[in-house]
This record gives sequence, structure tokens and C-alpha cells, in this order.
Amino acid sequence: MLEGLEPQIVWDLFEKISQIPRESKKEEKIRAWIKTWAEKHKIAYNEDNVGNLLLSRSTLKGCDHFPGVILQAHMDMVGQKLPESSHDFDHDPITLKVVENYVTADGTTLGADNGIGLAMCLAVLVDPDFRHGPLDVLLTVDEETGFTGAFALQPNFFNHNLLLNLDSEDVGTITVSSAGGGDTRFVVPVTWKENSSLVGFRLEVRGLTGGHSGIDIHKPRLNALKLLTEVLINIRQKVNSFHICSIVGGSAHNAIPRDAWCEFLVDNAESVRQIFREWDKQFETYRKDEPNLRVNLHEEKLSSYVTSTNAIITLLYEIPHGPLSFSQEIPDLVETSNNLALIKTSSNTIEIVASTRSSIDGELNRVRDELRELAERVNAEVIQGSTYPGWKPALNSPFLKLVKQEYEREYGREVKLKAIHAGLETGVFKGINPVLQLVSIGPDIKDVHSPQERVYIESVGLIWRVVTAVLSRLDQI
Repeated sequence: MLEGLEPQIVWDLFEKISQIPRESKKEEKIRAWIKTWAEKHKIAYNEDNVGNLLLSRSTLKGCDHFPGVILQAHMDMVGQKLPESSHDFDHDPITLKVVENYVTADGTTLGADNGIGLAMCLAVLVDPDFRHGPLDVLLTVDEETGFTGAFALQPNFFNHNLLLNLDSEDVGTITVSSAGGGDTRFVVPVTWKENSSLVGFRLEVRGLTGGHSGIDIHKPRLNALKLLTEVLINIRQKVNSFHICSIVGGSAHNAIPRDAWCEFLVDNAESVRQIFREWDKQFETYRKDEPNLRVNLHEEKLSSYVTSTNAIITLLYEIPHGPLSFSQEIPDLVETSNNLALIKTSSNTIEIVASTRSSIDGELNRVRDELRELAERVNAEVIQGSTYPGWKPALNSPFLKLVKQEYEREYGREVKLKAIHAGLETGVFKGINPVLQLVSIGPDIKDVHSPQERVYIESVGLIWRVVTAVLSRLDQI
């Protein structure tokens, strides 16, 4: 499918990678493939006890004076698909499509985040056309759902003091700083009751744009769970009896929810229909930013409902979503945000997950404390895992200066330095080795973590040229 795209060595590897299921926490197949590939090409590798891989290429003759460098990417991808897609992320390959000047997938996430970075990392290990000194490739597992691979790294697993991360997504920029973050899980215990005299309905919100809960959080994109909650609260205010039977929405902690639905019981069916008709004008207003929004309501035969409706509605309403503050130093940079990410119903609990990000540790902890207090107020169990650190910029880094120089040489124009409101593993690496000099670059990838994800072909060639140029000139540091 990708034959003829340049650089062919990178696109060939990306197409092979795309054939292998590799959702977060399910990287065993891609990891096995990489090890087989390394053995075929006589590339040495090490694997740690969680599945991170370190592959090494020997120093070329005459390059012994080069400093050692690490190229880094992650093996996993976020699996999102359109409601009508039958794709099975555990077994099916990603179906690639070339559309005009970009590559995308058929109804699913593409996995260019971070499959293109992974392909480039492997390509530098076998491409004969550039000079280099000591060169390692670090490939981590489970980046997308908590950096668990990065957190598990031992200090002696990698040794060089220069690291080029290939997990950025905007051409013309070099990422020099990223946000820290952490998740909060609310667990509401439920018991069930029966009432066959009430009327059942199913309310669905579908077709929203979604996107990355960090880099897209400030954009005019609706959250399916927040919209669903708005309508449910309006219904609850106009009827005497309102009970949730089941509620589901979102699919990943780091994705803005695109779809959500709720089944519920009421005592007045006509009031529900009338409220839904009144919402039509509001839905049309929302479609200015969300043209594919679909909101459906239909009757269902239901009788079992949960006793925790008020707690669930309170949590969904009061958990904040979107930017909470902006940086005073960097224009338009979100400083702190929260993503109401997902909800699911099981036989004895309803669970809600929120993801908080901030470039300021104190603010991150403050928001997480407020979420804990909210959980306690509605008698929900709250589970908060460890946070991951942010990455502070080092603008005088010689490595950064070299990358900027070579980037601008290939790009033909000025390259901007950027801080992002998203987590990168670089912050974890810096914690392991404080003297690391870190830089992150990548091609143009749009709408990551959504079925609209696409990577622009020309930008991949540009970043590949930058990577090989930097590796060839590390003796200038």
C-alpha cells in the first residue's frame, strides 16, 4: 500500500508494524516481531523485565570520537474505531490508506503515534547512508496508559547522555518541555432494584471529533460524557422518577470521549420526548464545531436500575473537563487541565476515570486533591495512581542547539521551540538520569487517538533527514 513513498525504508517498516496488533499493555506481538527482526539483521538487543527493548548499532569506523546517543519511541498505540467498524485490535492489522498527501487508516486509529517514530528508530539501525558513533534505540511499552514501561526502567539499562525522542507531532517545532499528569478512578458501588412500571429509554451521543486529552484539550471539541450528562440532568429535573440502568462512554484515559450512552427509567415518557425535542436547537448549535454529532433517543424494555443515580450524576457534572489555567509565560499554552475520560458499568460498580495534567506539580496535586474530596462527598472509592513528572526546558543544551541547526538546514526556515500540554516519557528519563540532554521532534500527525488520525507524507521525509543529519554531526557537540 505504501510502496513509492519516501523514505521507502521508513514507510516499509511502518507498513510492517501496522500489520501487528500493539494496543497498550498488549505489546507482546510487536515486541516478538522486533526481536526477530533484530536477529535477522544481526542487531544486538537487551530486554528488561517489563518488555522494554534496547537495540544497539556499533560505532562506524572513524566515528569513535562521537558522543553516544539514544533514539527513543514507544511500541504501543491507542485503539479507537468508528462505531460501525468491526475491527478487532487484538487480532486485525490496521488497514492503511493513502489519501492525497497523507496516510490514514480505514475507520480506526492509524498508530502513527508512535508507529512512525518506531519505524524511524528501526530504520537508523540498518540504513548504511549516514555516519554515527555509539547508537542505541530505546523502545518502551505501555506509554499511552501510564508510562509504565518508562517508570520501570532501571538506571543501568541505558548509558548515553543524549536522547532524541521521536514522539512529537508538529513539523517546524522542537519540543523542549512537557506536562506531568496522573489519573483518578472513581468507583461507585451499586445495588440493583426492579421496577417494571417505569418506562425505559436509551440516550446516545455519537460522532464527536474527540482527540488527544492533552494537545487537543483547548480546542472547541465536545466531550460526549459532558453532553450526555447535560441532557440527563435536564430530564431528571422534569420527571418525578429517574433511575440509571447502565451508562458507558469513552475508551481511554488520554482521549476526549467521542461516544457515550445511557439507559434509564422514568415515570413520564412524554416528558422525556418533549425535552429531547426541545434540545434539537441546542444540538444544531453544537454542530457548528461538531458537524458529525448524532444524538439518538429511543425506548427500551428495561426494569433493573442502580441505586446510585444521584452519585453518578453528581460526579459526571462536577468533574471538570477542559483547560483549568493557562501559562503566564508561554502564550496559548494550557498549564493545567482535566479530562473526564470514561465511564463503565459492571455488575457491582460504576467506574469513572479522569485524567489531570499540569506543568506545575503543585497545581497537579491540587486538582487531584479536589477530585478526591469530590469522591468522598458522594461516598465513592477513589484510586489515584502515581503521577508522572513534567520535563523542564534546558534552552542552553548543546544537543538542542545542534538539533535546531540541522532542522533549520533541512527545513529552510526558522524552527520554533515548543512546550506541550501532554505527557512525554522524556520527563521520566530525566528523572532516571538528571544529566540527560533531551529533545523531541516528529512529523505532522493530526487527530491522534481518533479514527481521523493521519500522518503527512512529506513531513516524514523531512524528519528522517533531520534525524540522520543530527546523528551524522554529533561530533560537533
